[in-house]
Amino acid sequence: MKTDRDGGKTMRRRRVRARSIGFIGAAALAGILLASSAHAGLRVCNGSVDLVNVALGYETDEGLRTEGWWTITANACSQVLQEPLKKARYYLHVADGFGESRLGGDITLCIREEKFVLYDGDQCWQRGLIEADFFQVETEGKQDWTVLLSYD
Repeated sequence: MKTDRDGGKTMRRRRVRARSIGFIGAAALAGILLASSAHAGLRVCNGSVDLVNVALGYETDEGLRTEGWWTITANACSQVLQEPLKKARYYLHVADGFGESRLGGDITLCIREEKFVLYDGDQCWQRGLIEADFFQVETEGKQDWTVLLSYD
C-alpha cells in the first residue's frame, strides 16, 4: 500500500456487496448499508473518520466519462450511480477534504476542482484539467455494488 506524501496512512479499498455485509466495525455504518441495499447501482461508503470526496469514471457509448464530486462524511454512504450497473469495471478517485489524493490507482484520468462531467481521460494538462489516479472497481457483473473505504 502506498503512503501519502507526509508518510501517513492511506485508505485501503475493499469491495463489499451490500447484501453480504455483516459486521463492519461500526453498527451505524452496517445499518446504513443494510437500509440502502434495496437501491441498485454503485454506492461508496466511507468507513474512515475523515470526510472524503469521490470522483467516478466509467465507459459510455460516448467514451470514457469522469464525473465528480460526491462528498461522503465519516461512517456514511453515498449512492454515486442510481441505475443498475451495466459495466463490470468502474474507477474511483478519493480525495480528502483538502483535495489531496487518498488512494493510489490503476489508471490516470482527468478531473476538475469543482463539480464536473468530462469525456476522454487523456491529455489533461493540455485541456486545462488535473491528472488524478483512479483505482479500479470490479463489480463481477452485478447490478448493485458497494465499495467500502477504510483506513489501514
